[in-house]
Amino acid sequence: MELRLLGPVEVWSDGRQIPLGGAKPRALLAALLLDARRMVTVERLMEAIWQYDPPPTARGVLQTYVASLRRAFNAAGLPAVIVSHRVGYTADIPADALDKDVFERLVDQGRQAARAGDYGKAANSFKTALALWRGPALAGIGDTFLRAEAARLEELRLTVMEERITANLAAGQDEGLIEELTELIAMYPVRERLRRDLMVALYRAGRQADALAVYQQGRQVLIDELGIEPGPELRQAHESILQSDAALLGAGSARRTDPARPSETKVPPPRQLPSPPPDFTAREAELAELCDRLTRPDAVPVCVIFGPGGVGKSALALRVAHEIAHLYPDGQLHVELRGNTEAPATPQEVLGRLLRELEPGTSPPGTLEECAARYRTLLADRRKLVVLEDAAAERQVRPLLPGAPGCGVIVTSRNRLAGLAGAAVLDLGLLPNQDALRLLEKVAGDERVAADPEAARRIVRQCGGLPLALRICGARLASRRQWSVARLADRLAGEQRRLDELAVGDQEVRAGIALSYDLLPPEARTALRRLGLLGLPYFPVWVAAAALETGLDEAEEVLDHLVDTSLASVMDSDAAGRARYRLHDLIRLFAWERALVEEPEPARTAVVRRVLGGWLWLVERLSEAVPTGGIPMRASFGLARPVDPEVARMALADPHGWFRGEEEALIVAVELAAALDLDDIAVGLAAALSSAAFEGSQYVFDNPFAAWHRTHEAALAVARRADNALGEATLLAGLGHLYYERDHYAESREYLGQALSLFRSAQDIRGEASTLTALGAACREQGYLPESLHFLDRASRLWTDLADPAALAHVKRLAGSVHVERGDYPAAWGELNDALSLYQEAGSRRGEGLTLRSMSLYHRARGELVRAEELSEQALAIFCDLGDRLMEAYCMRSMAKTRVRLGRFDVARRNMEDALAAIRALNDRWGEACTLRALGELDLAEGRLYQAKSRLTESLALWETLRAALFRARTLRDLAQVHEALGDDDAAKTALAEAMEIFRLHEAREYRELGG
Repeated sequence: MELRLLGPVEVWSDGRQIPLGGAKPRALLAALLLDARRMVTVERLMEAIWQYDPPPTARGVLQTYVASLRRAFNAAGLPAVIVSHRVGYTADIPADALDKDVFERLVDQGRQAARAGDYGKAANSFKTALALWRGPALAGIGDTFLRAEAARLEELRLTVMEERITANLAAGQDEGLIEELTELIAMYPVRERLRRDLMVALYRAGRQADALAVYQQGRQVLIDELGIEPGPELRQAHESILQSDAALLGAGSARRTDPARPSETKVPPPRQLPSPPPDFTAREAELAELCDRLTRPDAVPVCVIFGPGGVGKSALALRVAHEIAHLYPDGQLHVELRGNTEAPATPQEVLGRLLRELEPGTSPPGTLEECAARYRTLLADRRKLVVLEDAAAERQVRPLLPGAPGCGVIVTSRNRLAGLAGAAVLDLGLLPNQDALRLLEKVAGDERVAADPEAARRIVRQCGGLPLALRICGARLASRRQWSVARLADRLAGEQRRLDELAVGDQEVRAGIALSYDLLPPEARTALRRLGLLGLPYFPVWVAAAALETGLDEAEEVLDHLVDTSLASVMDSDAAGRARYRLHDLIRLFAWERALVEEPEPARTAVVRRVLGGWLWLVERLSEAVPTGGIPMRASFGLARPVDPEVARMALADPHGWFRGEEEALIVAVELAAALDLDDIAVGLAAALSSAAFEGSQYVFDNPFAAWHRTHEAALAVARRADNALGEATLLAGLGHLYYERDHYAESREYLGQALSLFRSAQDIRGEASTLTALGAACREQGYLPESLHFLDRASRLWTDLADPAALAHVKRLAGSVHVERGDYPAAWGELNDALSLYQEAGSRRGEGLTLRSMSLYHRARGELVRAEELSEQALAIFCDLGDRLMEAYCMRSMAKTRVRLGRFDVARRNMEDALAAIRALNDRWGEACTLRALGELDLAEGRLYQAKSRLTESLALWETLRAALFRARTLRDLAQVHEALGDDDAAKTALAEAMEIFRLHEAREYRELGG
């Protein structure tokens, strides 16, 4: 068993890594291992995982993490390590199982050897200890107090590195130290011991002047950075060199006085790594993964960092390279391959340069094969790190890969390089919001960002997590102290000028994207432009096919090329099982700019019409498959364009799933049509969505009301601008339906009234009939029963003339329910029977279920309870088959009310409580009010008077909010009975009198039944 903390937190067994889960379980294990064999309290472990902000369930979650770690160890056949105590846990581990323990033991051995004067043995012990490191200690565990322990271990590593170098010098092992120390001082300029040892190494090499210069440079750095003079050891070394002190030469050393002759001077190892950006932020998990891969004993570990321009590939590559440079003591090579230029570096050109650096004074061989062979020979039996930046393709990289174990390779590219055999490809993503904010703080300054955190978060969103964009914004703020953060956020708010703002000095987001765009083949450039023109948040393959006027497979091939060049990304899969794609917002804006320049206006309009026509065709086909039990409003004006049959077939297999998956794209499609003044398409698509996606019983109560409102308001505005009266009527009717579904019946009637006038003016009989039907339903819900029957009677005549049996069935079912409310049972039964027959003839299972439920209410109102229960059960079975959760709950509630009257209180209560939970989950206030009232009636029947009063009062408040007078009156009648049972006669009389007045005004059956 190998337990590792000196790098990513890992557990290995028999050469196999044990999966530990995410960052939090690893943090828990790290906290236990840092105090191995000692108990760590639960509170301390919670701090290790959540710092000072644990969730309320932290103790339970911590126990879950402990259990998952135990399972992981057990599954690997490892002994139990985590031991439970009453107030904490202990990591009971074998000796030398933990790399930190081995490291500290080797360091102690090295120090003992140094004290004994055995410097060669000391240097070997220190070297062995340092080889245990695989990257930053405790990498990837987040920001908790463990970072302080990680910093302590890092400081110990640096100290041991200094001690190893001092031991090398003392043992006369000077080879390669000058180059190593020079690199270390560049990374740690204020560490005086490193500088002292470099001065000694230079002096021994006969470079006294260079040694003295190192002192002067160090003195200036210490004064500038820390405001102090050099310490006594560094000053003593300086004085000894000035005096040419022979003691500095060390035992067995001889000072070389003619180091300039190349034939006698060994070529120093190359140290070519540029410095990583000082504002490098986050990427802890990626850093840990790369460091881990590059320190494995693979043949030649090759890591490709793939991602779009500006995402931070080079910064990460250089940070990783510097972290592990000490593990590659034979040097580090760095090459710019210029992959995103018109003249990428050729492999032979690069190899020639590398060979000249590795063998100064020689000429490279003449052919690529000979150069590659010589390169591999020179790297054999060496530990060199090779960093290849901005690669264009696999064929550019393959000849540059070492051939023998020992070396490591890091490649950065905007292309995936999937054909590079054996390479580990890291798809470098955008920064999460919190990390993006940290980067902005580093560049702009903590105080600037803290002064207006909301504006800073706006900038983060506007940059889309792209590090280059964030660095540019930070640099602009840093260079313009008079600017507030809000001012820059405001300048970035307009999409049309955002790319103009994202430029500073020689850094420019637009130019970075253009490098990739210019290298695309023509069909990929066209695809990117046209997809940018659409402005969709994501899109399926068929959208690209419509934009390009090509087949699905051809479009998918083009999109995959955009993905492989980091200009698009795969989001998920659509209903057809094909990938759905997205463009980063800044790439989308660039593509939109190019479309305006390179695509003529007629071509742009044609692209939009093809794509939006495809959306319209799909939505209309799916609306026919979504059972609403209502009457669809459509106004496509013949603009729908059929899409590939495969797409339609897969979407029709799961219409509700398709609508949920495409919701945001559909909304943007309507808004795009409106913005381009395509009023006919905007109206048609919004109307089709109203019928299919928004009014479907399963969908509407997932609360798409904001989407419904957005699409209709956008389409309504463009319809009015275009004087499209029929389109305006259709959208007003759709808004009337929206407010009906939201239980805002007065607003619903207002919109429907406006729509009715426009439909009549346009002599659109179907629109008029549909709107009359909706008005009848709205009046019924408000208790305006005569008015409801008036609208429904007119609608019935029109639907009969139009020979539309499904619509007529809907009207008759509504009319039957109104007659039940009025107590006109013969008329009610006639309408409901007609509706059932019509629905069954039309094959509408949902309509049949709705009518059976209405019939059960009819029988319950007449006191025919057994028949009412049977019909409720039949309706429930239909809705269960359809998967209609809302109507399942409604049937459950109506069945429960019947069972209350049958005296079956226990089962009724279970039915009602289940119904209430489902209805609340669906956020249906009308259903909640009904169910609360039903539960109040049950409480009253069982003598739970105070519980009944509470439930009925809550229901009454909801009815008042919904402005449903008739249902409010029925609840007042129930409350009157509760008040009477509680002995409050005055309250009972008041409630009953108010209820009777409402019943009278609405001509409800209760007025007669109660003796009015």
